[in-house]
Amino acid sequence: MRRRLILMFLAVSTMVAIAFVVPLGFLVLRTAEDRAIDIARADAAAVVPTLVTGGSREQIEQAVARTRSGRDGRMTVMTWQGWAIGLEIEPSARVRAALSSGASDIGDTEGGVEVVAAVASGTQQLSAIRVLVTDAELRSGQWRAWGTLAAVGAILVGISVLVADRLARTLVRSTQDLAFAARRLGDGDLEAAVEPNGPDELVELAGAFNDLGSQVSSMLERERELVAELSHRLRTPLTKLRMRLDQVTDAELAGALREDVEGVTDVVNDLIREARGTLAGEAGSNLSEVVVERAEFWAVLAEDQERPWQFERGEQALWVGVSRSDLSAAVDVLLENVFAHTPEGSALTIGFERQGGSARLWVADAGDGIDPSSVARGESSAGSTGLGLDIARVMAANGGGTLEVSTSSLGGAEVEISLPLKPGGGTKKAAAQVLNRP
Repeated sequence: MRRRLILMFLAVSTMVAIAFVVPLGFLVLRTAEDRAIDIARADAAAVVPTLVTGGSREQIEQAVARTRSGRDGRMTVMTWQGWAIGLEIEPSARVRAALSSGASDIGDTEGGVEVVAAVASGTQQLSAIRVLVTDAELRSGQWRAWGTLAAVGAILVGISVLVADRLARTLVRSTQDLAFAARRLGDGDLEAAVEPNGPDELVELAGAFNDLGSQVSSMLERERELVAELSHRLRTPLTKLRMRLDQVTDAELAGALREDVEGVTDVVNDLIREARGTLAGEAGSNLSEVVVERAEFWAVLAEDQERPWQFERGEQALWVGVSRSDLSAAVDVLLENVFAHTPEGSALTIGFERQGGSARLWVADAGDGIDPSSVARGESSAGSTGLGLDIARVMAANGGGTLEVSTSSLGGAEVEISLPLKPGGGTKKAAAQVLNRP
C-alpha cells in the first residue's frame, strides 16, 4: 500500500513537473532567439549613424569593428557607392530589397537568421546592413537553461516523493501495527494490543481488535480455570480409588480394576493436557502462590490418612517462567505420587525457597524411595513415587530449570525442582515459617 501511494504521488508530480518544465523550455528557447536577434539589431543600429552622415570607408570599417557582430565576421555593410565592407556574401532578396526600396527585414537564411537594416543617407542613397545570427547564437544558453529547468523539475518530483513517503508511512504505520498485533495474537500472545491512530476507520478497527483480544483472553482464562478445577476434582477421587484397590483380596480382580482406573487416569490426563495445550498467554506465574494453593488442597487428604506433614514456606513472591496451569499440574503430580505410592500414615514434607537466582521446590516422603531413571521414562515402579514424574520434568525443562530425585531426610524419596527466577510481582520477603501437622 505504501509503495502504491508513493508511485501514485510520483506519477502525479511527474506530470505536473512536465506540464511546468516543457512550456518553460519553449519560452527559454524563444527568449534566447529574441536575445540574439536583439543583439544583432543593436549592432546594426550602431553602424547606422556613420552611414547616415556619409562617413568614409575607413570610418565605416571602424564602426563595424566596434560591434560584436563585426568582430565575429557576421556583419556585412553594402553602401550606395557599391562598397562591401565585412563578410563577403551573395546579396539575398532581403538585401536587394533594402538597397532598392529601403525595406528592412528579418528572416531565416542558411546557417541561421539574417537581420537586414536599410539606411538612407540621401535621395536615392540607400545602403544595407546585414547581420547573420547563427544557429549557435540563437541557441546560446539554451541547454544550460533547460538543464536548470530539468534539475528544478527533478527536485520538485523528489520532494513530492519524499512528502508522499512521509504521508504514506503515517497512513500505513497504523495498518502495519495492527497486522503485527494480529500476528502476535495468532502466535498466542493474548496481551497483544495496538494503539488506535491514523484514519478514523483504522482507529475504529484498532479499538475492535483490542476488545477482541480482551474477550479472547477472558474466555481462555475461564477455560483455564475450568480445566484446573476439573484436574483438581478428578485427581483426588482417582487417587483414592487406586488406594482402595489395595484392599481388594482378589488379585485378578484388583489387577483388572487397577488397569481400568489407570486407563481412566490416562484419559483424564490426556484431556487436561490437550485442553491446557490450547491455552496461551501465560508467560509466568508466582511459584509461592501456586504451591500454597496446591498444598492446602492436598492437606485435606493428608489429614484423612493421618499423615504427619510439614509445609515450609519461603518468600511470598517467586516468579518463574512457567504458566500457572503447568506449575499447578506438576505440583499435583508430585503430591499425588506420594499419596498413591506410600503407606497411609507416612510422613510428607513440601516446601519452597529462594536459592540464589532460582526458586527451589521440593516434595519429600518417608516411603520406600524412587529409582532416578524412572524420571526420564515417566514410568512408575512398584513401591516408588515415580508415576508421572515425566510431566514435572518436562515442565521444569520448559521453564529453564531442572528436576532431581534423591533420598530424603525422612528415609524415602525427595523430588526437587529448580526454576530460574524472572522479574515480576516484586520480591517481597516473608520470614520462613514452618507449618507442622501431626
